[in-house]
Amino acid sequence: MKKLFLFIGIIFVLGCGGNSISEKETRGLIVPVYFYNLSEWDRVVDADIDEIAIINPSNGPGSSVDDNYVNFIKALVSKGKKPVGYVYTKWGSRDISEVKDDIDTWLSFYPQIKGFFVDEAATGVDKLSYYEELRDYIKSKGDFYIVLNPGTQPNAAYFSIADNIVVYESNLSELDENLCKTYIDKSSIIVYGVTKDEMIKIVNKYHCRYIYITDDTLPNPYDTLPSYFDEEINALK
Repeated sequence: MKKLFLFIGIIFVLGCGGNSISEKETRGLIVPVYFYNLSEWDRVVDADIDEIAIINPSNGPGSSVDDNYVNFIKALVSKGKKPVGYVYTKWGSRDISEVKDDIDTWLSFYPQIKGFFVDEAATGVDKLSYYEELRDYIKSKGDFYIVLNPGTQPNAAYFSIADNIVVYESNLSELDENLCKTYIDKSSIIVYGVTKDEMIKIVNKYHCRYIYITDDTLPNPYDTLPSYFDEEINALK
């Protein structure tokens, strides 16, 4: 879910998966904030729902501090939301020292960040040690919330180390009804190119911990909020 610059301009806790959220489920939004629009940022801040906001200045923290991002992150935190900084891993092939450098830069530039969104995450056990090392490094910095984004269902071992995993990121065509059923409270889905009516059906059918559905489309479905953003919030409550 890397930011596409040519076309434009959401942590680890050990524990067991497999349990439902609760009899009265709690669901929230995981919003890829891959757009630079202060009025739209205000809508993300003001959304009356549990929310992870993925902050992505430049496929990571960028090369310098941006005061608008400082203020945005501060506002999110003041509303009890979780701003998480974007880093990418190339499915476990990116030099892990580079990823650690990005994490350090995030913490230097934006110390109020509450976690990390680890994009292009691997799914196989052969790369598990890479993400365990990354988890340990992040944990050495503090109690941060981390989301892995393989965009598909990974090996179950990943659920033993991640707070949340994006188990689906695509359009509606391959959305599997079994998604989120095993690890409900640790699973999220991101679906793009979806009409309002389709959004309502997805929200009613899929009981993942975090959901993001948008009518925005490729090549970058995250360069604005969905036209039905408020309706989506209400549907999730």
